Amino acid sequence: MKVLFIHCDHFSYVTTQRTKVAEDLANGCKSCAFKDAFVVFVTVEKCDANGSNVVSKCIEETVKRAKQLGVKDLVLFPFVHLSDEVGAPDVAMKILEELYEKLKTLGYSVDKAPFGWEKVFSLTSKGHPLAESSITIRP
Repeated sequence: MKVLFIHCDHFSYVTTQRTKVAEDLANGCKSCAFKDAFVVFVTVEKCDANGSNVVSKCIEETVKRAKQLGVKDLVLFPFVHLSDEVGAPDVAMKILEELYEKLKTLGYSVDKAPFGWEKVFSLTSKGHPLAESSITIRP
């Protein structure tokens, strides 16, 4: 799993086009905007299907950074573009949903951008030393 963390003054996205693996938007947001959000861009990789600990490791890293920043508002953003070894869509959706549910149970306000949709997004990153970071998580 590849993860890019960006602490944003402002983050917004608009869904533009459904792909063949897109999830329904019934409970999702077609156009969302957030202020002072910690955005977590996630790419699920092929190797992630072999190990269930990628979710717990990602939760641990996300919580550690959120505590350092003093933020409670998180946005999970499926982002296939961080790797050339992307995992199967069904595995990725399952992992992202598990991340979403577990972070909510830890008391975070969590939004999740819809999986499988082309999206236009805009962000303004905060300008401090912890505003941007990335990690690779292996099972």
